[in-house]
Amino acid sequence: MLTAAFLWFAAAAPAADASPPVAAPEPLVAIAAPTPEQITSFWQVVIEQQLIIRVPAQRSQLNNFAAGPTQSRRATEIPIVWKEKKAPKCVAMRNIMGMQAVQRDSIDIITRQKQRLRAQLNRGCRALDFYAGFYMQGSKDGQLCEDRDEIHARTGAKCEIDKFRLMVPVREDD
Repeated sequence: MLTAAFLWFAAAAPAADASPPVAAPEPLVAIAAPTPEQITSFWQVVIEQQLIIRVPAQRSQLNNFAAGPTQSRRATEIPIVWKEKKAPKCVAMRNIMGMQAVQRDSIDIITRQKQRLRAQLNRGCRALDFYAGFYMQGSKDGQLCEDRDEIHARTGAKCEIDKFRLMVPVREDD
């Protein structure tokens, strides 16, 4: 509104070579709506909004560069075995809490509901590029979808997600 008022006053202001007014103008109390003739002199202003969401990485065997020779208590526990199941084609961006790079060509996305979704990256993309997490651009529907959206690494890599798979923990004796 202020920009429109400024442009309206700038268009109505006299040229620099014109003589100054004789009396000081009255102070402006209210702004009147412009007439149809004045509307045609306005400039068009386009405002764009871009939302970038950062997803932090959690350490895994693939990206734990600072791992020392000592084993923690968690490392001596029985490792979890994951089984892939069918997953939805899209995930709500607001539900994504973190990620892990666990295989060469896929990353695991961890949701707020404690689900693990394996995102298979398109051909030529390496999960190691996403060792520090990834960024995604907000979409109109608020979803991260396979075969549609790209994720961006801090290194500059961009990869499209080919497929989501739901990872379910399975007991070793099954």
